[in-house]
Amino acid sequence: MKNYIVISMLILCAGVASAQVKLTSNTFGNLWARQLGPATCSGRITAIEAFYLPADATRAQDKKLCIYVGTAAGGVFKSKDNGTSFQQLFEKEKQLSIGCIAVDPRHQDSVVWVGTGECNVRNSVSLGGGLYKSTNAGETWKMIGLEKVERIAKVALQPGSPDVALVAGLGALWSDSPDRGLYRTTDGGKTFERVLYVDEKTGCADVVFDPQNPNIVYASMWQFRRKAYTFSSGGPGSGFYKSTDGGKTWNKLSKDIPSGDLGRVLIAISPSKTNVVYAMIESKESGLYRSEDRGESWKKMSNATSVTARPFYFSCLYVDPYNENIVFRPSFQLGISEDGGRTFNGFQYGGGAHPDFHALWIDPTNPQHLLLGTDGGVYRSYNRGASWAQFRNLSVGQFYHVSYDFEEPYNIFGGLQDNGSWIVPHRIRGGAIQNADWQATGWGDGFSVIRDRDDKNIIYFESQGGNIVRRHMNTNETRSIKPFEQSGEKKLRFNWNAPITQSPTNPKVMYMGSQYLHMSTNHGDTWQRISGDLTTNDSAKYNPENSGGVTADNTSAENHCTIITIAESPANQKTIWVGTDDGNLQVTTDGGKNWNNVAPNVKGSMPKGTWVSTVEPGHFDKATCYVTFDNHTNGDFNPYIYKTTDYGMSWKQLATDSIRGFAHVVREDLVNKNLLFVGTEYGLYISIDGGNTWARFKGNLPSVPVRDLQIHPRDNDLIIATHGLGAYILDDITPIRNLTPQAMESELSFLPNRPTQLRYEAGFQEFNGSDEFVGSNPDGDAQITYYLKARHLVGDMKIDVLDANDKIITSLPAGKRKGINRVGWGMSMKPPKVAASQNGGGGNFGPTVLAGEYKVRITKNDKSYYGKVIIENDPHSIHNKEARAAQNAAMMRMYSLIERVAYNAEQITIMRDSLRSRAAAITNEATKATVTTLVQKLDSLHKTVVAKKSSLFADTEPQLREKIADIYGDISGYAGKPSDEQLTRVAGFEQDVQKLEMLIDQIRTKDLTQINTVLSSNKLPAVTVISKTEFMNRED
Repeated sequence: MKNYIVISMLILCAGVASAQVKLTSNTFGNLWARQLGPATCSGRITAIEAFYLPADATRAQDKKLCIYVGTAAGGVFKSKDNGTSFQQLFEKEKQLSIGCIAVDPRHQDSVVWVGTGECNVRNSVSLGGGLYKSTNAGETWKMIGLEKVERIAKVALQPGSPDVALVAGLGALWSDSPDRGLYRTTDGGKTFERVLYVDEKTGCADVVFDPQNPNIVYASMWQFRRKAYTFSSGGPGSGFYKSTDGGKTWNKLSKDIPSGDLGRVLIAISPSKTNVVYAMIESKESGLYRSEDRGESWKKMSNATSVTARPFYFSCLYVDPYNENIVFRPSFQLGISEDGGRTFNGFQYGGGAHPDFHALWIDPTNPQHLLLGTDGGVYRSYNRGASWAQFRNLSVGQFYHVSYDFEEPYNIFGGLQDNGSWIVPHRIRGGAIQNADWQATGWGDGFSVIRDRDDKNIIYFESQGGNIVRRHMNTNETRSIKPFEQSGEKKLRFNWNAPITQSPTNPKVMYMGSQYLHMSTNHGDTWQRISGDLTTNDSAKYNPENSGGVTADNTSAENHCTIITIAESPANQKTIWVGTDDGNLQVTTDGGKNWNNVAPNVKGSMPKGTWVSTVEPGHFDKATCYVTFDNHTNGDFNPYIYKTTDYGMSWKQLATDSIRGFAHVVREDLVNKNLLFVGTEYGLYISIDGGNTWARFKGNLPSVPVRDLQIHPRDNDLIIATHGLGAYILDDITPIRNLTPQAMESELSFLPNRPTQLRYEAGFQEFNGSDEFVGSNPDGDAQITYYLKARHLVGDMKIDVLDANDKIITSLPAGKRKGINRVGWGMSMKPPKVAASQNGGGGNFGPTVLAGEYKVRITKNDKSYYGKVIIENDPHSIHNKEARAAQNAAMMRMYSLIERVAYNAEQITIMRDSLRSRAAAITNEATKATVTTLVQKLDSLHKTVVAKKSSLFADTEPQLREKIADIYGDISGYAGKPSDEQLTRVAGFEQDVQKLEMLIDQIRTKDLTQINTVLSSNKLPAVTVISKTEFMNRED
């Protein structure tokens, strides 16, 4: 009975502890996610503003181009050096999707406005919300209003009075909104007045001041709506407006404007001749219109496809600053007209710029100089688009999915929005992850990319609409393996982001989803349907050919009633979960023979028919599954995260108020079933108690959309696919796995890490410059990780690494912050005592320790805490245990020699300098000569021990200290047995040091003794020499 009582009490205590978990972002301390890239293909750019500083520079070469770049979901970046390098400015803000940027022309060096929410309203755009302003050139930001306006298309600052601004509030994409319209501020954003409003379906898409007459303003209103299965541009709410009183009142333009429903209207005024105004008007007969009388009358100039293409996505129009007849229209190509808009010459692939094109800056001092924002980043041209140079330092890619393999180092695979599919090693031996390390492996809009576990020479990649391709890596041969409809059937329905996955239990099995679940066991050569139609099969929702509104648009983005997520249970091969974009959640427990739609069993506030974004079967129980639902396509941005433990018969809601944004993905840890990860539209969230409490992880990871997460089973890394800032890795989540409620209640708790591999990896010369993005390699140090219940403020706190005999190997400064602290140990002893040298000389690093288990002691005031680190040899190393031991033995011999030389050099220095000062006080010339002779002898000896001269570019003759340090460095860089030549040198140095010690001992016991007698007769203090113990214990 007593045993039962004890067990019951333990369970009760554990439950109480769990209930007391106070999880916050600070809990994760200094854990941080490292950004890998890519920047070689960058990502979608939504806004560019640039200007020259300083404004008063008299010479062109003295001016620096300052550039602000807005991105689809990665925030705002700034360059102060012509684009050579960029600084991320928006990483601390709530919204990273950028709609527009405006720089105050009176205070270009300080005042910047940013409207959030991308306004190229494709199916996958991220959310915004509000207007931000900085008064210190982007160092800090303040949300100044319009927080309920989901998307802001333009901030137009009134010429001559930049405190007066008009803000185009496009508003919500997926629902009605009363917050749309055109807003006006006259006090720099302190207050706003809505000056133009139509209805809840219609937002303001553009607003432009006449640069020479601020009373004249043009604006366009746009009625639009996107749903999961269709898009509608245009309606009775759309219109083209003009104001003649600075935007206070408005008149709708109708003369020469197309009749019927309008769509989006893009506006541009000629800066050099402001009576000339251009408008790209979307209608049933879309075209470019021109006015030469400030909008009083219009003439249609062109209806070329390059001009009228996809106004919802290509939303910009520009006029040359000096020539009113030169017009720029970015779309699939950069259309340029030199005849007032009648004809356009396209530079679709001119100089290699990545289509699609979304933003353009034209240098007001040189219109040949362009900055172009594309789906592939920012490009610069100095010849008006004939050739382009890419800025390869912006990692703003938009991943949909990520996967991994089991190579060493393992590779990461992923697909990017409009940037194909890519592979990159998760770390680089002896360097950092560069643009060149990213290897393209697919085309189009990239989605799932998988390396076949049965044949690692095969990679599967996918582009939009279920176009799956098998690539053979050794020959680069590709083959389409997309399943087809059967004879007499309608075309299969594949989602824009159709799922493909491999079985976790059988690498020969692969799944793909249309409205059916397809299975292949021969690398996609044939597919077997193992289900009927698992969707609602609502015919009203799969007519993408009717999508677009006044302009037809069908790119598979609106394909609906499709499977969107598939996962086989790792605990049972016959249990498969499938989620659809129209709200069905299907499960089979017999390999597909029978299916059960368990979506109706999900109770609570989640609306019926909500998109199933991810299914994640449990790793510990075949009846368990986690599911995220995403209802943002109905204007509902709440997170919906559920768990079942009975095959979907009942569900528990896991989302809490701590989670912000609709959920894209949930993952259960592979080791600790209580550790869960969720990616939402606003970042990464973690739970350590099975989903009862959550906290956002902020370690170098902004509130960027997280579309996918994977946990590497071997390396314990969390791989993070963001839809705005590329790929990240949170290295080694072992400490988080062990962050239990009990650990959090202790004053200090050690948290285990994965064993650290002892690698000897040479770095090579890599001088890429600041114009190339470089991804971070994982820290190669052994990590010492612990949790502090409270920040350590008072008293001493240090870390000691101990050997098997509790002797201190080295000491490290301790992290003292509340939460998790991770401190790196370079797996080496403390550096030896090194003799001072004018030319550096080296040797001031400790030998690398051997593989094994090492004790770690943290001393916190009068308390000691003990943990351990485990070091393993690199499994790919060519050296055996004996060779490593030989290297370590040689290093320790050299370590001892360096310290012996240092002590002897110190003895020489003390004797020489002390005697020199005594000689200055001696009046007897004969006595002074005797002392000076010994000083000279010691000085000559010192010159043989330590190099005296220092020269940056000319070699100086190395002496004993430098010679030993050189061979010490050579042996340290190679993990194997030293060469015979090196060992011979070590033995020779041992003899040299022994001779030196004998000589110094003779000087100390004979010469110095005699001199001290002379000094005593002259009433001068004797010269004493520091002991070896005192020298070694001295803090230098």
